[in-house]
Amino acid sequence: MNLHAHPELDLMPPPFAEGLDDWSRGDGTPDSPTYAAAENARLVRGDADFGICLELRTTAPVARLRYMGELPLLTGAFVEVSARVKALRGPLPRVQVAGWPGALGGKGVPDLPVAGPDLALAGHETVAEVRAVIGREAQAGVDLVWDLRALYGHVGIDFLGAPGAVVRIENLAVRDVTRRFTPQGRVLPGFEDFSGA
Repeated sequence: MNLHAHPELDLMPPPFAEGLDDWSRGDGTPDSPTYAAAENARLVRGDADFGICLELRTTAPVARLRYMGELPLLTGAFVEVSARVKALRGPLPRVQVAGWPGALGGKGVPDLPVAGPDLALAGHETVAEVRAVIGREAQAGVDLVWDLRALYGHVGIDFLGAPGAVVRIENLAVRDVTRRFTPQGRVLPGFEDFSGA
């Protein structure tokens, strides 16, 4: 397979504007509570930086936001999760990309890393971008190494710090960045069907 000919996988979650019932306040698994009726969350339209975005008021030292859809983890693939965020008022939190690695039967894999490096928000109304890469191999630039037991993940972000922070989040972005980590011309297991051979 020629990596230049391989189309990147479409991994983007739906925008917040389509509804908050796909967005969890917990780990993202099917039984976790959503933001659909949460008193500390609302959609905002016309934000000067983000347009339509999600506004949250943190109510615990760790405030989670997870997409409840399953992000597939193919052998040899690398995926980047990112979000642009800003704090409006209250304590300035730290933010990190985080995820729940899922195995066969909907069970979690308990001993894999679940969060990337955290980023301290520098000030109110200052836009910051947090990002982390999930991959099968430990390489420079890979923040969460998930082995073959993890077949999929529920991904999102965490806000860390004193409760009472009011933050806004642009839509979560999830991208296939395998080309960034794979030598040109290498065939990735599971992608052979795209090779045109």
